[in-house]
Amino acid sequence: MKTWEREGYYVQEVKFDYDLHAFEVIKDDEVIATITPDSIEAMHQIIADLDAGEDVNGWEDGNGNTIYVWGLNNGKKYFFNWQTIRKS
Repeated sequence: MKTWEREGYYVQEVKFDYDLHAFEVIKDDEVIATITPDSIEAMHQIIADLDAGEDVNGWEDGNGNTIYVWGLNNGKKYFFNWQTIRKS
Protein backbone atom coordinates (compact mmCIF):
# COMPACT_ATOMS: atom_id res chain seq x y z
CA MET A 1 0.00 0.00 0.00
CA LYS A 2 1.27 3.45 -0.91
CA THR A 3 1.13 6.82 0.82
CA TRP A 4 1.20 10.18 -0.96
CA GLU A 5 2.32 13.28 0.94
CA ARG A 6 0.69 16.60 0.17
CA GLU A 7 1.03 19.98 1.82
CA GLY A 8 -0.85 19.69 5.11
CA TYR A 9 -2.25 16.19 4.60
CA TYR A 10 -1.54 12.79 3.09
CA VAL A 11 -3.42 10.09 1.20
CA GLN A 12 -3.05 6.48 2.25
CA GLU A 13 -4.05 3.47 0.13
CA VAL A 14 -5.99 0.91 2.20
CA LYS A 15 -7.59 -2.50 1.63
CA PHE A 16 -11.24 -2.19 0.65
CA ASP A 17 -12.89 -4.96 -1.38
CA TYR A 18 -10.57 -7.81 -2.32
CA ASP A 19 -8.31 -6.39 -5.07
CA LEU A 20 -10.01 -3.00 -4.95
CA HIS A 21 -8.34 -0.46 -2.67
CA ALA A 22 -9.72 2.74 -1.12
CA PHE A 23 -7.80 5.92 -0.34
CA GLU A 24 -7.99 7.66 3.03
CA VAL A 25 -7.33 11.40 3.15
CA ILE A 26 -5.64 12.09 6.50
CA LYS A 27 -5.06 15.48 8.10
CA ASP A 28 -3.76 15.93 11.65
CA ASP A 29 -3.96 12.15 12.21
CA GLU A 30 -7.70 12.10 11.40
CA VAL A 31 -9.35 10.53 8.35
CA ILE A 32 -11.34 13.40 6.84
CA ALA A 33 -12.46 11.57 3.69
CA THR A 34 -12.27 8.17 2.02
CA ILE A 35 -12.16 7.82 -1.74
CA THR A 36 -13.84 4.59 -2.83
CA PRO A 37 -13.36 3.77 -6.53
CA ASP A 38 -16.03 1.66 -8.23
CA SER A 39 -13.65 -0.39 -10.39
CA ILE A 40 -10.06 -1.58 -10.69
CA GLU A 41 -9.64 0.81 -13.64
CA ALA A 42 -10.81 3.77 -11.51
CA MET A 43 -8.44 2.69 -8.74
CA HIS A 44 -5.50 2.65 -11.17
CA GLN A 45 -6.48 6.12 -12.45
CA ILE A 46 -6.53 7.47 -8.87
CA ILE A 47 -3.08 5.99 -8.27
CA ALA A 48 -1.78 7.52 -11.52
CA ASP A 49 -3.23 10.93 -10.60
CA LEU A 50 -1.72 10.78 -7.11
CA ASP A 51 1.63 9.64 -8.54
CA ALA A 52 1.49 12.68 -10.84
CA GLY A 53 1.19 14.95 -7.79
CA GLU A 54 -2.50 15.85 -8.03
CA ASP A 55 -4.24 17.36 -5.01
CA VAL A 56 -7.46 15.62 -3.90
CA ASN A 57 -9.14 18.86 -2.81
CA GLY A 58 -12.31 19.12 -4.90
CA TRP A 59 -12.34 15.45 -5.93
CA GLU A 60 -15.46 13.33 -5.59
CA ASP A 61 -15.16 10.55 -3.01
CA GLY A 62 -17.01 7.91 -5.05
CA ASN A 63 -20.22 8.39 -3.06
CA GLY A 64 -21.27 11.71 -4.59
CA ASN A 65 -19.54 13.90 -1.98
CA THR A 66 -16.90 16.53 -2.74
CA ILE A 67 -13.70 16.39 -0.70
CA TYR A 68 -12.61 19.65 0.92
CA VAL A 69 -9.26 19.26 2.65
CA TRP A 70 -9.19 22.65 4.36
CA GLY A 71 -10.30 26.23 4.20
CA LEU A 72 -9.79 29.51 6.00
CA ASN A 73 -12.46 31.69 7.57
CA ASN A 74 -11.46 34.91 9.37
CA GLY A 75 -8.01 33.49 10.05
CA LYS A 76 -9.43 30.37 11.74
CA LYS A 77 -8.79 27.05 10.08
CA TYR A 78 -11.73 24.73 9.45
CA PHE A 79 -11.54 21.20 8.12
CA PHE A 80 -14.32 20.09 5.83
CA ASN A 81 -15.57 16.53 5.67
CA TRP A 82 -18.34 16.71 3.07
CA GLN A 83 -21.15 18.58 4.83
CA THR A 84 -19.75 18.36 8.37
CA ILE A 85 -17.60 21.26 9.56
CA ARG A 86 -15.38 20.88 12.63
CA LYS A 87 -13.55 23.88 14.04
CA SER A 88 -9.95 23.15 15.01
